[in-house]
Amino acid sequence: MATIFFSEPELVIGHGRKVLFLNPGDLQIFKEIELPPDLTTCGLKLAEPVPVPGPGPRPSHPASSSKQQPAALKEATGSVKVEVSIQNVTYSPDRQLLALTTVGQKAVLLYKSRPENAQLLSVRPLTRASSALRFCSDGSSVLVTDKTGDCYQYDCVEVDAPPRLLLGHLSIVYDILWSEDQQYIITCDRDDKIRVTNYPATFDIHSYCLGHKEFVSGLAMLTEQHIISASGDKTLRVWNYTSGKELLLHELPAPAVRMLVRQLEPEKTYEVAVLLYDYVDAIGVYRLEQTTKESWSITATQMVRAEAGNWNICNFALTDNRIYVTGAENDRLTLRVYDSRNGETATGLPDGWLKMVLDNLDVDAFMPEDLSVWFKKRFDNVSDYLERKKRRIDEQKQQKCG
Repeated sequence: MATIFFSEPELVIGHGRKVLFLNPGDLQIFKEIELPPDLTTCGLKLAEPVPVPGPGPRPSHPASSSKQQPAALKEATGSVKVEVSIQNVTYSPDRQLLALTTVGQKAVLLYKSRPENAQLLSVRPLTRASSALRFCSDGSSVLVTDKTGDCYQYDCVEVDAPPRLLLGHLSIVYDILWSEDQQYIITCDRDDKIRVTNYPATFDIHSYCLGHKEFVSGLAMLTEQHIISASGDKTLRVWNYTSGKELLLHELPAPAVRMLVRQLEPEKTYEVAVLLYDYVDAIGVYRLEQTTKESWSITATQMVRAEAGNWNICNFALTDNRIYVTGAENDRLTLRVYDSRNGETATGLPDGWLKMVLDNLDVDAFMPEDLSVWFKKRFDNVSDYLERKKRRIDEQKQQKCG
């Protein structure tokens, strides 16, 4: 997995055990974070391996605690070497904190961001591999969702406090939002749903935004009451999430697997960029405007080919006038930069920037996530049943006539 995002004024790239911080103008690296090969050396606590019972009578009481422990706590520290790799990276809204999650040794790491380097504050185990990561508006806690649909809250003030399970879905959660007033947590999943959950009483679901026919891959906050969603059903939709009402449906040329939104001037005008799945133009850039209180429209479209088909695109970041794209070419990580205004390859980049970035990431081989598994498999066992039923009825009629 290679993660990339833009947080003014930094372009952040995470891959393997490194996070690089770049100036988006000249792509010079001014800061980096490198994780150790073994996270126990920086504070991750692993439990002792659970002993295998030998022959003879078994204990009468079950090991009640081991079932509830996070998976990272169950990993043995000796025999098998587990490769640590960064999964997700995000900044807090005030950019004072940075959180990242890892696979291999599954953990969430919290850093205090500083101009010259980053100070590690805590390393806490994750139950399962993460799928999304989001700070609350004041940076006091961070939400982590995993690939089974659970959402945990990690305290960023009491940095060693255990996580709190807030809510759960029946399938993987792809994105998560937390409203500015911290009253609502908004999640989307593989089962086509957008759920709005009250906070802190997360047992109470406030509303659903229903209408998508495939996985919902991305969410973004527009106003205090409005969000936008992207989906594998080839649509962008705007919602009043407090009421669950759909305000805009815009057809896309292909399924959407990533979405980024950037606010423009004047107010309530946005640039929405969508990574399209298996399409000749890899990225669609749309201008979204709010025309009335409950009315939205797409007023302009720019398609970015990004040399789709020549390499396996997996992620992108959006700035004022550039799109930074990551992907695999010949099983190796690479990056390319395009002009978001005309879709052409960006000019004015310094010579050797790509080699410098890739050398710092120290990438040997790179295999992007297989996005085809996001689509639900549909099986038709009704047609076969109806055919057998028809044959049986025909045979019974023939026997009666005979």
